[in-house]
Amino acid sequence: GRTFLLSGPYRDIIEDNPEVPLRLAEKLVEHPQAKILVEEQNGKLVGVFCFLLYPHYYSGLMTAGELIWYVEPEARKTMAGLRLKWEAEKMAKELGAVQFHLTCPPGQEKLFSKLSGYVQVEIGYQRRL
Repeated sequence: GRTFLLSGPYRDIIEDNPEVPLRLAEKLVEHPQAKILVEEQNGKLVGVFCFLLYPHYYSGLMTAGELIWYVEPEARKTMAGLRLKWEAEKMAKELGAVQFHLTCPPGQEKLFSKLSGYVQVEIGYQRRL
């Protein structure tokens, strides 16, 4: 994911601090409501998808919220990302979730919603204080 951070749409918004995602990953592995899925190709890790189960803050409906969804550039045309998403949706449903919340990078909203069946519910913004 660090490669994506340094070269992707978030490079000017999110500071590079490699220790932070490592600590987060350690906490997520131990968290009972967090699930981590990985995609391997030819013995190499090429993708990861992590989600957290929680009761939605308004409706109370059990929700799966994507925390991490990353696929290495060389594996993006192999459906690795979709396989991870499909497996995450299946697992979340089996664990009692009735809805899934995903994010996508700026500029990919129309393609994402068209291909995924998801609907846009809001647009987020971030600013340095």
